[in-house]
Amino acid sequence: MKAIVANVLFGGIFGCLGWTNPAQANPQSVNQAALDLSQTSTISAKLLAQEILLDIPPIFGVVDRIFTINPIDSFQEPLSSASKYYLSWSQQPYVHDSEQIDLVLGFQKTFWSSTNQGKYWGVTTVEQWGNSSYKKFSLPQLNYIDSAPVLAVGSSALTFSGGGNNNLAQPVTLDQDRESSPDFENFRGGVAYHHGIASQLTMGVGFIYEDYLGSFTQVTYDSDLLPIKTTFSLIAQEAAINLHSHVLFQPASNFAVNYYHGSESQQKFDLNWNVASNLTLVANGNIKTDSYSTGIKIAVQSDFLSLSATAALDNQNNLQWQLNSQIGRFKFTYNSNQQKSSSELKANLFEAENLGFKCSAVVRYQTRLVKEEQNEYITWGAELNSATKIRPNNNLWSLQLSYGSGFHGQGWNVSGSIALQPNLTLKLDYQEISATSDETKIKLQLSSQ
Repeated sequence: MKAIVANVLFGGIFGCLGWTNPAQANPQSVNQAALDLSQTSTISAKLLAQEILLDIPPIFGVVDRIFTINPIDSFQEPLSSASKYYLSWSQQPYVHDSEQIDLVLGFQKTFWSSTNQGKYWGVTTVEQWGNSSYKKFSLPQLNYIDSAPVLAVGSSALTFSGGGNNNLAQPVTLDQDRESSPDFENFRGGVAYHHGIASQLTMGVGFIYEDYLGSFTQVTYDSDLLPIKTTFSLIAQEAAINLHSHVLFQPASNFAVNYYHGSESQQKFDLNWNVASNLTLVANGNIKTDSYSTGIKIAVQSDFLSLSATAALDNQNNLQWQLNSQIGRFKFTYNSNQQKSSSELKANLFEAENLGFKCSAVVRYQTRLVKEEQNEYITWGAELNSATKIRPNNNLWSLQLSYGSGFHGQGWNVSGSIALQPNLTLKLDYQEISATSDETKIKLQLSSQ
């Protein structure tokens, strides 16, 4: 049953891109877009391993086009059984934006309220036509329950999504049975059609599949008289009916309160009040679980100093910190919560403009609470980054070399990356030691940032 639903859904994801909107789509342009994605995203990788096998079900043709792995030549000397070799998709999904069609491939959120809390790795497409006033969202964080589409009268949006809990490009590692067949479990998928049926009123209908087929219905009202936006979502599956609601109260551009009501264990709220240009008060909580926190955000920007900090205190007197700062050539970041903390100090040593790169020294320190004992891990090393940037925070290429020491021992870590496209990067990591393991790993990774 899951295989049938998966084939139907993924066939619809790509087939409907050229079917749902004849005025905007033609088969030739859609096929060319798919070809371009295939060409730019294809990897032919040869690693120091006997063989790498991709765990990709046959139904996922798009993944087959993105990943092409050549068999690895055999080596005379056997590799250490303690080493593992990976080819995987990063935690950041690949996102393709266009005027009519958007596509997300990789780890993401389901657009419905999923009963499965595991990671969702899949493909999502959103096609829209009519008035371009459709409000855009962060596609990897697509969540129609909490942030439903708001469409102008006569405008429409069609959403397809399907995937599973695991990375569908996850390889079989050396210590696994090579004869074992790929196992595709926990398939989830959904289709939703939204349409602006009246002024400030948008309605959505569709279906979802999680072990059982269910219906999805949604109504969103964005009032032009009161500073309130309300969404009601109904998911009916077998004998269960789940009603979700979201109310946004925003009387001013610097003040917003969200209230979410869902399952029996979810009755949440959050508040953001920008009291000054560089100061924001924040609060959030879950009424059902009796958990609350309040805090402040501070941002300071000048030619010599940059500072962004967040501090929050919960009702159990636990303090959480986040700090990002830069003073001249020095950058310092710090994050802390109950379980772990991390800090990083980076100093820009020199820039060789004639050679096209810059060099920095980096020290990182981490602590982690494990079985009521605090484990420490420290690394120090250097980074080389290209002077050319493809985006404000993305270099054309980078190389990092560091030496780590901690609870699990000592060892070298080397990583490098190169941008294939402005939003697509190929990374290679070699790791002898980490904060959680002394296992040697080599990982080739596609990342969208």
